[in-house]
Amino acid sequence: MEKATIEQFKNLFLEILSEEEVFEGKLSPTSLEGDEVDIVSTEKANQMDFRLKARNAIYLQKVRKSLQKIEEGTFGECEDCGAEISYNRLMARPTADLCIYCKEVEEKEENQLVNKNRHSSKIGRVLPIEHLEKGYNKDETSTSSFHVSHMDYQDIVS
Repeated sequence: MEKATIEQFKNLFLEILSEEEVFEGKLSPTSLEGDEVDIVSTEKANQMDFRLKARNAIYLQKVRKSLQKIEEGTFGECEDCGAEISYNRLMARPTADLCIYCKEVEEKEENQLVNKNRHSSKIGRVLPIEHLEKGYNKDETSTSSFHVSHMDYQDIVS
């Protein structure tokens, strides 16, 4: 990556960090006074402020990491494969630490894990009554890991 481009990103990161001081002062929890509606409204505003601060703290950590990478001479390199992260990707997400290919692979793996967890967590699942009455096994009706027999249904109903 060209030195001028790296300098451009460095200035951007330094500007973000300097603006953070101004932003930090704007978010402060307010006291809980007034009637119930006022208190609930204030609590919601405080929760939103807290979420914004937490999200901002994570982003600032990424900005500082990117500045450190600039100092080390590794800014713009993919952390997984070592390839150069495209300029367009860095313009869209200056703190990107993965090339677009590695990021897509990471997201696919995350989605597969989420979907796997969704399918495997059937706790609290309710089968329709006609399935309970007929005593269907999991192989016949669902992917749940339990067997409901006619006797179980009678025990539930009585």
